[in-house]
Amino acid sequence: MFYIRGAVFLVKFVPPDQPSKPIQKYVLCLQEGKIVENVNSFVAVVITTIKEKKEIKDYPWQVILSPQESRTEHGAIIICNQIHTIPKDNIIEHKYTLSDATMKEVNAKLMLGIGIAKIEDLEPD
Repeated sequence: MFYIRGAVFLVKFVPPDQPSKPIQKYVLCLQEGKIVENVNSFVAVVITTIKEKKEIKDYPWQVILSPQESRTEHGAIIICNQIHTIPKDNIIEHKYTLSDATMKEVNAKLMLGIGIAKIEDLEPD
């Protein structure tokens, strides 16, 4: 299996608030290279599938994926303010890899999501 930044995997996800109830989730791998090849886990953010066509509340730490890029009927949302460590044994399958343009947007949203950048710093003067 290859681990590249931008790869989307279907995994057995263990919610932090319900460790006894694992669920299947899509996650976006944030690492690549030797740092992830030589360990038994990788760092990722969760991708939530949009279930129905409706207006989506757009938070500054989210990336909205089109139905085409997410390979879903209504699109998906990458949640960049919650980073998780995923054991490699929990991978069910590799689904697809996001575009370079989308990963640049993920980079910016991660900066906001984990507090490296402030929203105020991004607003025009």
